Amino acid sequence: MEVEDTGVGIEPWKMDRIFEPFWTDKPVGVGTGLGLSIVHGIVSALGGGIEVQSDPGRGTTFRVTLPVQAAPVVEDAPRPALAASEPAGVPASS
Repeated sequence: MEVEDTGVGIEPWKMDRIFEPFWTDKPVGVGTGLGLSIVHGIVSALGGGIEVQSDPGRGTTFRVTLPVQAAPVVEDAPRPALAASEPAGVPASS
């Protein structure tokens, strides 16, 4: 997945720190510095990665890659047998 903006971009000296927990360049009281750190942790735990390309003054692109995994095979659960007094296709009354 790729997310791109046309904002101010990220200055090169900040690129090494953007995934550090609690690091932010915003003023006190604005943001916690946890957003990118949390995303990085989740993506890494799933075996994926995040690439960042930024051009200060023109914008930033984040690319998230995740490994392909086969869907689990789910077998049909056995259905309970109908009671002798229950006709097929008609729900039992309570």
